[in-house]
Amino acid sequence: MKFEQPTSDKEQLQLSVCQRLIAEKSYLSQEELRSDLQRHGFSSISQSTVSRLLKLLGVIKIRNAKGQKIYSVNPQLRPAPNAARSIAEMVVSVEHNSEFILIHTAAGYGRAVARILDYHALPEILGVVAGSSIVWVAPRSVKRTALVQKQINYLLMMN
Repeated sequence: MKFEQPTSDKEQLQLSVCQRLIAEKSYLSQEELRSDLQRHGFSSISQSTVSRLLKLLGVIKIRNAKGQKIYSVNPQLRPAPNAARSIAEMVVSVEHNSEFILIHTAAGYGRAVARILDYHALPEILGVVAGSSIVWVAPRSVKRTALVQKQINYLLMMN
C-alpha cells in the first residue's frame, strides 16, 4: 500500500491534530471527525480532505468493546521507536492551559521525552507524568505555566 507524503505545513498540522483526535476519542464516521477538526481551527476542512488525512495516517476501522466500528491508527503502520530520532521529531505538539502543559509525542516516545525533562530538572517543574504518546507537566506555580512551556519548547528544540 502506497501513502502520499504531506505537502504543506498546514497539512502536517491537520495530520497531527487528526491523529491526536483519533487517539483520544472514538469516531464512528468521517463527519464526526470533520466536525471536531472544524472545532480545532480547520473551519473550512472538507470531507475529501478528512478522507485524505485518514489515508495518509493509515487509519483503519476496528470494532470497539460495544461492537461499533471506529477509526483507529493501524498499529502495523505506527513508527517503531528509534533511538536515533531527534527530540524535535519525537514531539508533535506542546500546549498549555492555565494549570498544566501537555506534550503530545509520536507513538512510543512519551516516556523518552519525560525522561529528558526529568534529566534537566528544571526548577520551574513540579512533576512530570508520561504515557506512551503524551507527557503531562505540572509547573511549580500555575502563575508561570506559560513560562514553563517556553522553557520546555526551548529544551526540546521546538522554538
